[in-house]
Amino acid sequence: MIRPHEPTARSKEAMDPTLDDAQRAYQESLRQFFQSKWPESSVRASMEARTEEETRVWRQLAQQLGVAGLTLPEEVGGSGSTQIEAMLVLEEMGRALYGGPYLATVVLAANALMLSGDGAAGKEYLPAIVAGELTATLAFAGNGRDRSNAPTPTARRTAGGWVVAGTAHRVIDGASADRILVEADTDEGRSLFVLESEDGLVRRQVETMDQTRRLARLEMTDVPARLLCAAGEAAGVLDRVRALACLALAAEAVGGAARCVQETVAYAKVRHQFGRPIGSFQAVKHRCAEMQVRLETATAAVRHGARVAVDGSEDLALLASVVKVHAAESYFRTAADTIQLFGGIGFTWEHFAHLHFKRAKATELMFGSPRDHRRAIANTVLAVRG
Repeated sequence: MIRPHEPTARSKEAMDPTLDDAQRAYQESLRQFFQSKWPESSVRASMEARTEEETRVWRQLAQQLGVAGLTLPEEVGGSGSTQIEAMLVLEEMGRALYGGPYLATVVLAANALMLSGDGAAGKEYLPAIVAGELTATLAFAGNGRDRSNAPTPTARRTAGGWVVAGTAHRVIDGASADRILVEADTDEGRSLFVLESEDGLVRRQVETMDQTRRLARLEMTDVPARLLCAAGEAAGVLDRVRALACLALAAEAVGGAARCVQETVAYAKVRHQFGRPIGSFQAVKHRCAEMQVRLETATAAVRHGARVAVDGSEDLALLASVVKVHAAESYFRTAADTIQLFGGIGFTWEHFAHLHFKRAKATELMFGSPRDHRRAIANTVLAVRG
C-alpha cells in the first residue's frame, strides 16, 4: 500500500487550507491515478458494459492506494484513517466520474458490517474487501430516505435459519456485488441481514439516466440470510450508514463540480467571439464566478460534514441532509451552466458535460430527493424548537 507523505504542488490551483500536507499529497496521488488509469474513454466504455479494466482499476485502488481499507481498522487490514480522507477519495472519484465498487462496497457495506457489531462477519468479509477481492452492497428499504414509498423486504425465522423475501429497488451494484446486505423488517422491527445464497434471488439491472453508475432491482423469495443486526440496534446502524452515504454523494458532487468549473473557465479563456475571448464578457464572468462560489461553499460543507462524522459534535443525520442537498443542487446547477457556456458543443454526446449533468441529477435523487431531505430537516428543527 502506497501513501505519499510529501505534498505535490498543484499547478494553477490554490492549496486547500483545511487539509494538511499528507492529505493534499494523498489527494494529488489519487487525481494523478484517475487521470492515467480512468480517462473519459474508460468512463464511456464502462457505460456500455462492465469491463475487465474496471476490475483491474478497482484492485489497484484497493491494493496500491489503500482506498478500500482507508477508514477500516488495522485488525482487518485497514489503515485506520478518518472520514476526512475518505471524502478526498470520493471527491476525486466524482471528478473522474468513477462508478466502481467504492460507494457500494466501502461506504455502504463495509461501514454497515463495522457498525453492526458482528465480529465474526467482519472477520469473514472485511479483509477481502480491503484487498479488493470482494465487492458488496447494501439494499436500503424504500429510497434510502423514505421507507413509505415502497414495500420493505421482510425476514422470518425458519427451522433452517432466517430467510428474506420481497423486493429492493435501486440497489447500487446490486447486479454484480459478491455479497448483499439487506434492510428487512422482522416481527420485532427493522433489522439488517446478509444474503447467504443465490437461491430465490433474482437480480435485474435497471436502465438509469446516469449510465456511469449501475443500479439493480433485487427480487427475493425466501433467500437464506444471516442476521447481522437485530431490531433495536439496526435502526441506528442503518441511519448512520445512510448519513455517511449522503456525505459520500456530496463529496462526489464537489469533485464533479470542480471538474466542470475547471473545464468551463479554461474554455472561456480560449473560445473567441466578436474578436475577444468569451471569458472577457461580463455575463460569462459572472456565471463563472457563481459556479466557483457554489463550489467553494459545497466544499466547505462537505469538509465540515466529514469532521462531524469523526468527532460527533453535531447531529450527523441532520447535517448530512443539509450537506447533501446543498452539494447536489450546486453540482446540478454548475453542470447546467457548463453546458450553457460551452454552447453548441456542450450539447453533443461526445462532450463530457452531459455526463456530469446526468450524474448530478441522479445524485440529487439518490438516498432521498432534496424535498425528502428538506422535510427531514424541517421536522428535526421543529421538533427541537417544540
